[in-house]
Amino acid sequence: MGQSVWSDHIKIKSFPPLNGDTKVDVLIIGGGLSGILCAYLLEQEGMDYLLVEKNTIASGITGNTTAKITSQHGLIYDSLIRTMGSEKAAMYLWANQNALEMYRILSQTMDFDFEEKTAFVYTRRDRKQIENEVKAVNELGFPAQFVEHLTLPIETKGAIAFSRQAQFHPLKLVAELSKHLNICENTFVKQVKGHTAWTNFGTITAEKIIIATHFPFLNRHGSYFMKLYQERSYVLALEGAAEVEGMYLDESKDGLSFRNYQNLLFLGGGTHRSGKGETGWEYLQEFARSNYPEAILRYHWAAQDCMSLDLVPYIGKYSKHTPNWYVATGFHKWGMTSSMVAAM
Repeated sequence: MGQSVWSDHIKIKSFPPLNGDTKVDVLIIGGGLSGILCAYLLEQEGMDYLLVEKNTIASGITGNTTAKITSQHGLIYDSLIRTMGSEKAAMYLWANQNALEMYRILSQTMDFDFEEKTAFVYTRRDRKQIENEVKAVNELGFPAQFVEHLTLPIETKGAIAFSRQAQFHPLKLVAELSKHLNICENTFVKQVKGHTAWTNFGTITAEKIIIATHFPFLNRHGSYFMKLYQERSYVLALEGAAEVEGMYLDESKDGLSFRNYQNLLFLGGGTHRSGKGETGWEYLQEFARSNYPEAILRYHWAAQDCMSLDLVPYIGKYSKHTPNWYVATGFHKWGMTSSMVAAM
């Protein structure tokens, strides 16, 4: 899979495994950004909690992201208005904007390379789609704009722009957030029933349990194996490629994403259903050779994302039969923003 730029030259504090049976008010299972943010906000409230991670924190999907913080999740709002109504579409938009604002607040006291950027979704095919999305977003109260020309090496037919979105270094943030949190690493949860979780080092009893694993691992409840599918996508980090001055995403699944981080250009794409069509690397490498022939490949990595059926993440009660369990999953490639939404 390769190594991401985030995992290079970063040291995150390590934590011991669970040591025998324990009892807490809130148990968080999963040490990715979603679980870490849940723990951090509970810590800020003075709550009695414990986060357990089967490996080490932030060693999964969090370390293989393109690290964009935005409420612009593809061309989603025109569709949400039509399928769910304006009220729910607005709730989705402003929940993500509030999450972005929370990151902005954290950046005032923590160094995690937070940078404001304009986010763009562009089209190579259908200008009308972009016009419809601009109209929809404006109706929800956000000042999106139609942009005619982009600084990309491909021909486009327009884009929707969201100003004052952001990018960051996710593992730097995890390193900052986790310093004083109550965490047990290398602690595998084998089973959860009622208020008890069984691990390889003892049991944990909790009033509330948050399941913040990448994919919900408890199949008896919630039927998430029927409600989620997974997609794989790829990223090249190129040194010596032209700057693009923003964060760009094609509205089409077969398109590309572009953004800069320091002296690197992130070129993303090659998306496919997991287990099918493993040609993502070749697709990106061919594009890079054609359009950035002088660039040097510094990093490459892949991510696997849980996709919900209606574009909206599953955040809240795990199932109607488990009133004290909560879930955060199905982030649809927008895990950095959705993790904060879930935690908040």
